[in-house]
Amino acid sequence: MCHRARYRLELTVSASDEAAAWDRFVEQQPEARFSQLWGFREALERAYAYRCVYRKVTRGDEWVGVFPSIAAGRNRPRLISMPFNEYGGPLFRGLAPGELADSTEAFARLAEQEHCVGVEIRGGIGCDEMEESRFCRKHRLHSYAVLALDEKERLWKQSLANEARKAIKRSAKAGLGVEIVRGPGAVASPFYEMYLVSMKRLGVPPHGREFFTHLAAQLGERMVASVVIHEKRRIAHLLGFLTGKRIQAYITASAPEAWPLRPNDLAHWELMNWAYTNGIEIFDFGSARYEGQIHFKQKWGAMFHDYNSYLIGPPNSKFTQHLQSVESSSKLMAASAAVWRHGVPLRLSSVLGPPIRKHLTK
Repeated sequence: MCHRARYRLELTVSASDEAAAWDRFVEQQPEARFSQLWGFREALERAYAYRCVYRKVTRGDEWVGVFPSIAAGRNRPRLISMPFNEYGGPLFRGLAPGELADSTEAFARLAEQEHCVGVEIRGGIGCDEMEESRFCRKHRLHSYAVLALDEKERLWKQSLANEARKAIKRSAKAGLGVEIVRGPGAVASPFYEMYLVSMKRLGVPPHGREFFTHLAAQLGERMVASVVIHEKRRIAHLLGFLTGKRIQAYITASAPEAWPLRPNDLAHWELMNWAYTNGIEIFDFGSARYEGQIHFKQKWGAMFHDYNSYLIGPPNSKFTQHLQSVESSSKLMAASAAVWRHGVPLRLSSVLGPPIRKHLTK
């Protein structure tokens, strides 16, 4: 208690010459995700020209945390941590009980300094204690799914449901093969072309090609793809990112005509096995919002955890009471998805999509 009273947590600007130290700090935290790495900031700035607000958290002379965010919105901008990802928020090391809740006042001050109405933290794994503060409100949304990786045979026998095993066997019988690719090759053609088709089918505006190019350039070997090949043709890509002992599945894109061969199941299975062989302990499936997502992740034996968002701002403010979420089940979103799915030509989607995606930050 006395230690916290003497040394208040401070948020200070992080310069580009601290990028390597920032990433070392992130990699050491077990709940870190790739969107909290410095390279993700570079991709956001270069592809979307976001104003990034990155702060290191200090206690006296000790570096105890990092906080990545962007300033987004025109009339009432917010600090968002992080866009285009299910995970964000600060990462801390060695805080005493109560310090995390106390830190929310510093985050509220940061938002004010940046002329924003407050801070929106997406995911916020490990931030539960913040809810005890009068500056923060937690909003329960859905779940996220993770699988503790194991040796291939034990994973096959003990974690996978029969449905998953049957799908993998079907892929093998059809002669599908898998190549694990790291770095820029992970998003080589035809990844982006299949990604555009997938986004159009879902009714979601896509990222531009340059977003993935910048991710590859900035994150390098941390970008990994499980690429499924059939008759010398790439028919599916599962794009993931490594952070510490975790691999996060980020995007699945596949050729619709190949779905009966179950390439997406094979891509997941082989990426899991590659990750375990390379010392990775956690396979992160990301969020599980709707029935289809939940079912797919259940069949691998994944464990589900609460997914929350945290809003930080002035006590009792309107900002902290209402989360600005994009509900895919709402009538407006359903109508918007239908327009994108049926009204926007595929050849224009890569041009029209990124400006919309930048505004949505989703």
